Amino acid sequence: MNPADLDHRHAKLEADVHRLARSLPLRPASASLEARVLAAVAAQRAPRGVRSFESWSPFMRGAFLVAALGFAVASVWLLLPVPFGEVWTVLGDAVTRVGSRITALGDAVQTLGRLLFGALPEWVRVWGQLALLTFGAIYVATLAAGAAAWRWWQADGSTR
Repeated sequence: MNPADLDHRHAKLEADVHRLARSLPLRPASASLEARVLAAVAAQRAPRGVRSFESWSPFMRGAFLVAALGFAVASVWLLLPVPFGEVWTVLGDAVTRVGSRITALGDAVQTLGRLLFGALPEWVRVWGQLALLTFGAIYVATLAAGAAAWRWWQADGSTR
């Protein structure tokens, strides 16, 4: 059977059931049914600790963020062998030292690149650049094809 025919039949059946259900008179559910449904809904609800951060109350979110910030500050203070007032000075000095080492490493890589680039014949440099450009173009084309396929898949509305 053709999937389009099957979808059409499902849509027609759904419309018929909807029309039939709307034509029935409204009646209240029995108390026992209501109690069973509410119990089933409550049983499916996730426990408090399993729910996401967004479902927490604003007070609990704020308390958690304050506790996390306090823990981070206390950890830095305990791990660094300096008085608390000098923590920012020591951290600034450490960042400066790391920055100077990164700069030195970048200079070394740049010098090594100049040495290697100067030692290679011209044709190797040209073909290497062409290979890099080709690889980049193929990479961009793959990303574009993936994005187009994703948009098609989303527009199709299917759940493959």
